[in-house]
Amino acid sequence: MNIPGPNAPTENDVDIVAFDVDGTLVEHDQGLVIWQILNRLFSEGSQLNAERFRAFKAGEITYAQWVRLDIEGWRRGGATRDRIVEAIHHELRLVPGAREVTVELARRGYFVVVVSGTLDIVLDTLFPEHPFQHVFANRIRFDEQGLITGWTATPFDMAGKADALRLLSQETNTPAPRFAFVGDHVNDLDALRFVGCPIAYDPKDSAVSEVARHVLPRGELHRLLDLFPAPRQPVPRP
Repeated sequence: MNIPGPNAPTENDVDIVAFDVDGTLVEHDQGLVIWQILNRLFSEGSQLNAERFRAFKAGEITYAQWVRLDIEGWRRGGATRDRIVEAIHHELRLVPGAREVTVELARRGYFVVVVSGTLDIVLDTLFPEHPFQHVFANRIRFDEQGLITGWTATPFDMAGKADALRLLSQETNTPAPRFAFVGDHVNDLDALRFVGCPIAYDPKDSAVSEVARHVLPRGELHRLLDLFPAPRQPVPRP
């Protein structure tokens, strides 16, 4: 765990709280994420994620190409909006306390955002009334019949998560030490290293725990409300 030095910013200095989604706000009984679930249902199986992650890390494909390969595979496999929504309801759920914690943080005046490699349809389905003032995520588009017509790959996954936070820092005039980020996996590491208050929730890799100031066990997301208790002066929305 990362132990802050004597002059490091404290939780009382935080104005913006950013969240990952898959594994942090949304969970699956076997730890799968939406990409694995949809590849299993509509393509060649969830093992594609491991193969394409390897290709991405090796520089053989870009992140945008990875997104395209997955979504084109789903389209060929008969995925529609209704079938994807059905899969989300069947396979995924909000982690305990996700709704209550994020809504309460927003009520207290924190600028609450999502920076994730998930699909926007996951939040739209499980948390349509969410309080997030900005959602950085992959987006998928459908026609009136629910057929997939296109998508937009986020530039803000992997190392790009820190770029999203830098953009927010500029737009809101909020320095990085006044950010908190809550994540669970290695694609969150750059974001966790960028912020003043890095928080791991149910970490899936020891590297995540090592960079975090706080490590929250699975089922204890509610402890964020103890870390950030004070009412805030709301951050201006960009």
